[in-house]
Amino acid sequence: MNQAADGVPSAPGKGIAVSMTGIFKSFGGVQALDDVSLEIEQGEVHALLGGNGAGKSTILKVLNGIHRPDAGTIKVAGKLLTAHTPEESRAAGIAMNFQEMSLIPTLTVAQNVFLTREIKGGRV
Repeated sequence: MNQAADGVPSAPGKGIAVSMTGIFKSFGGVQALDDVSLEIEQGEVHALLGGNGAGKSTILKVLNGIHRPDAGTIKVAGKLLTAHTPEESRAAGIAMNFQEMSLIPTLTVAQNVFLTREIKGGRV
């Protein structure tokens, strides 16, 4: 546990890990995201809940760089993401397992998350 300057224990995970502000995304004439904002502090775990078509997958695909937002800003650890590509998101530490993608049941959760992104060669 971290301690503040006054010696009082501070909450774990202080600081903003992900900030998405004013995100808009449409597909043709369908407005999928309309001024969506999301802020996640370091160490927090969140669940996105909603019916089909609520925009859960779309907001995560925007964060992951799969979809480019029509408007809005995305920051990861305070750094503004501007390219809106999977490579930029991955470099910022964003990883996503898609619901449409089949997982390999004989692998661990970590192995499935890092599948195709394993460290190759060198030391860890």
